[in-house]
Amino acid sequence: MLIPAFQLNLNEKIKRSQATIGKFDGKHAALTCATVAGKIFVHNPHQQSVSDSNITFLNINKQICSVVAGQLLQGSNRDVLFVGTPSNLQCYDVENNKDVFFKDVSDGVNTIVVGQFGDIDQPVVIVGGNCSIQAFDAKGTEKFWTVTGDNVSAMTFCDVDGDGKSELLVGSDDFDIRIFQNEDVVAEVSEADQILALAPVHLTKFGYALVNGTVGLYDRLDRIWRVKSKHSVCALSSFDLDGDGYPELISGWSNGRVEVRRADTGDVVYRDLLTCSVSSILRADYRGDGQQQVVVCGSEGEVRGYVPPSAGLSAVETDFTSQQAMISELTQRKQELMYELASYQNMKNTDSAQPESSLIPNSTRVDSFIVVNRERSSCDLVLKTNNDAVIRGVVVFGEQIFEEESVFVYPKNPETQVAVPLRPMKDVAVVLMVKVLVGRRTSASFHIFELEIEMPKFAMYATIEKGSVAESISSVVFMVNERIPRLANWIETRFNIKTGPVKSDNLEVLFLCLRDNQPISVKIQSMNNSVQVTFKTDNMDMAGEMVTDLAGYLGIVHLPSVADFPKALEEFKSVLEKVEEYNATRLKMNADMADNSNLVKQLLIKAEDARILSDMKAMRKYYRQLYDLNRDLITEHDKRATNHTELLKNLKEVNLMIQRAARLRMGAPKTIVVNACRAAVKNQNMMTLFKIIREGD
Repeated sequence: MLIPAFQLNLNEKIKRSQATIGKFDGKHAALTCATVAGKIFVHNPHQQSVSDSNITFLNINKQICSVVAGQLLQGSNRDVLFVGTPSNLQCYDVENNKDVFFKDVSDGVNTIVVGQFGDIDQPVVIVGGNCSIQAFDAKGTEKFWTVTGDNVSAMTFCDVDGDGKSELLVGSDDFDIRIFQNEDVVAEVSEADQILALAPVHLTKFGYALVNGTVGLYDRLDRIWRVKSKHSVCALSSFDLDGDGYPELISGWSNGRVEVRRADTGDVVYRDLLTCSVSSILRADYRGDGQQQVVVCGSEGEVRGYVPPSAGLSAVETDFTSQQAMISELTQRKQELMYELASYQNMKNTDSAQPESSLIPNSTRVDSFIVVNRERSSCDLVLKTNNDAVIRGVVVFGEQIFEEESVFVYPKNPETQVAVPLRPMKDVAVVLMVKVLVGRRTSASFHIFELEIEMPKFAMYATIEKGSVAESISSVVFMVNERIPRLANWIETRFNIKTGPVKSDNLEVLFLCLRDNQPISVKIQSMNNSVQVTFKTDNMDMAGEMVTDLAGYLGIVHLPSVADFPKALEEFKSVLEKVEEYNATRLKMNADMADNSNLVKQLLIKAEDARILSDMKAMRKYYRQLYDLNRDLITEHDKRATNHTELLKNLKEVNLMIQRAARLRMGAPKTIVVNACRAAVKNQNMMTLFKIIREGD
């Protein structure tokens, strides 16, 4: 068990993942948390206060989405407080009780990080919102803006590539973790569910948590381990709590459990249990004794602090702890070997009681291959034995393939061949872990074959004959300095087909996506000293995925292209018109609200004057008008909320379109598209925006 070094109860509810610790006076750490009532309270245990609670409140009166403290002011060691809401970002100086800046953020603020990033020579605050990421300096000036695949749900800094500079890790609702250097995405990692939290651990290692209760750790882009629970993860952090010099991954759960896991193996080192669900896990010198602590906050206001073992006892205790860990590991290994030996003994006894004809031959093997099944709109994993041994059952493990990440197929009439239908949710290369139960028809015991099968990224695309479906009029065209046979090899490995030897300077293959029956054609044509590649499809996401994958396969860093998607641009035009309409309505409603607010003040003053003068008739008239005006204000507020929701929905579509246009390019051309589209949207220059999407400049 993990023994807390200190424990207190603030008697205030704390929203999930909305707590932070900052030194607002530059000396003493103060715990700052958001409540469900749109308030923020600051607990400073070192503050001399008349009351015994040492708690002060800040009224935000808005839905609070994120609360973070960090150093942003140049030449000052004091932290400032950042408060994110669905429509703005507030930078607040707690010590001097004043705003540093207040910014309207049209894409909303879901999460906030503060620090040094990229080539920016000063600390910035980075906010993740509705498919976008923005950075602001100490004056509230926008330093950069870029788009990401979906709503941003988690962000952190980590030196993933080990070059000494921190990258920005962004988790989003589309199950992807994207790694940003400056404004460019340098790598992507796909997970099985929405990203809930990210945390740097040590050097190139970082931890992650998913909505489905999964916690794991990556080293660079390789996943080291992961565990899954039926409870949901509430918070994630890292700290060296066992004193071995290497940080552990600390996770807080909805049932109040706090787990400390080793970064290299994922084994649990310590556990503790709060009386309520965990809200946040923070790191700070909260006691002011010069030693960092892990501070765990519960949703009901419970706070516990943990410290590593003292330095005087660390040498002996660390040696004893390592011996205990080794004994535990050897004991577990012994139990596994004994269980395996008992299984072999049981199989031997069973086989000795069965006739020789019930055993499978020693030469039995299981062959596997993936075929497209257009009738079932799936790609089937076909497993087949090389003799008359039958397959009694198949267990397949694969992320983003099945809802529960695995499936068990048990044929009623066992045969030598079994087909397992696969329907990946998105285009992603997956390594399938397969266990096949093989035996004779009359046998009571089975042999288990374990297979690893790599599923092609675009396995859900079936080849079709030219002219069988209407060809798309939308396309993306780009030039590459490559040989056609290598491009043909990319098609074979990614689409699971055989193109055969290329005998000419042209190659064209037509596919049908089994998810939505959308046609796509890949045309490769030699022109002068280069090769022109054309993807024809009405789906910009599909085209962008193929451009990105081909560029990665060929090792292309910079890739410009020309995109012509008339249907998508026509729909995008209507989205922009809606944005303009909703924005105009928002401005008009804000003006009306301001006028009505002034009228409320006037009526209150008149009603109070009438009361003092004992003019009850006039007072009742003013209060009646005030009642009617208040009712109108409530109605207008509902309209404003509905209008704001629709505006955010359409702004998300705008950001997604910019993201789609950017994914059709690589490197510098991609950055140019994002920046130019942002400038065109700000200037409301729609003709330029469409030209940028088509031509990339």
